[in-house]
Amino acid sequence: ASTEKAGDTVVFRLPKMEVGLVVICGCCGKQVAKPMFMENLDVEISYNSVPIPRDGWDLWPNNKCVRVMKRFGMDTQQSDRDGESYLAVSLLNDTRGQIKI
Repeated sequence: ASTEKAGDTVVFRLPKMEVGLVVICGCCGKQVAKPMFMENLDVEISYNSVPIPRDGWDLWPNNKCVRVMKRFGMDTQQSDRDGESYLAVSLLNDTRGQIKI
């Protein structure tokens, strides 16, 4: 669990994936994704240690979730040798209770 301090990171190990997308949802409310993730410059989301550019994010499938990757296969986002990948949510600055995944 995050202490919501700068430098905190939560990492999710993902199974081998060849197709699909990556979505992250926030808690608790129906309209949380935009302020919690999309507009919050204190949050960085990375896939296999490579930050995912915000200009590719969108609300999906509702206003509680953000689709951060629409597809796989980019050269900078290779999985490890076992096919697993890692999604990290990092706090760049103190957030004072703004992030709940």
